[in-house]
Amino acid sequence: DIARINAALQDLDAKIAQAKELLDNLISAREQAQSHLKEAKSPLHPMRSIPSELLLEIFSHCIPRVESPSDTDALHPRQAPWLLTRVCHRWRELVINSPRLW
Repeated sequence: DIARINAALQDLDAKIAQAKELLDNLISAREQAQSHLKEAKSPLHPMRSIPSELLLEIFSHCIPRVESPSDTDALHPRQAPWLLTRVCHRWRELVINSPRLW
């Protein structure tokens, strides 16, 4: 009985080792695929070639007009300029560092 249990444990340990190796291989393949995807996307996107000055001009037309000083929707998180800060890192930096948008 003890010999049978020991054999079963050895079999389970071998299967666990195989599963760990397979998981490690899958994780490595996924990381490599993510790296390739990131490389493929970053330089090609047309938005990356638009000069910052032009983006800021476009952004300035997205800002809601404030009709009165008591207009509470002027800085609503779902409107520009806040909304523009959630698109990508570049836009966030541009908007936050552009006083004319605030």
